[in-house]
Order: sequence, then C-alpha cells, then structure tokens
Amino acid sequence: MCSILGIFGLRSGDDLAALRVQAVELSRRQRHRGPDWSGVFVGDGAILVHERLAIVDPASGSQPLRSRDGHL
Repeated sequence: MCSILGIFGLRSGDDLAALRVQAVELSRRQRHRGPDWSGVFVGDGAILVHERLAIVDPASGSQPLRSRDGHL
C-alpha cells in the first residue's frame, strides 16, 4: 500500500528543515510495505511525503501505469 504523510498549518517562523526531517523519518515507518520510490514536497503551509508501492509484474510493473494504447 502506498502512503502519504502530511504536516499542515505551517506558519512563518516554523523550523521547516527540522519538520522535513521529522516527516521523512515518520514516512520511513511505512517502507516495510515495499515502496520503490519516495518523495518530499515542502511548500507554503505544508510538508507532504509520499511512499509509492512497488508493483511486482514482470510484464508491466513500471509506473505510472498506462493503458495499452498509452492514452490513459
């Protein structure tokens, strides 16, 4: 299962660097589920961390998933 962790309601004066480290550390607790990629977004008022689940399928396990014709 993929996971998303967010810290919202940030204000000027908050220690974004320390909060980013804390968010990444909390998100790491979900990595046992088998993610193959993670990312962090730090913006005005929020920090978001994402752990993407690995899909094990030799034929088409890469992400993003697409329809056969590539349109969707």
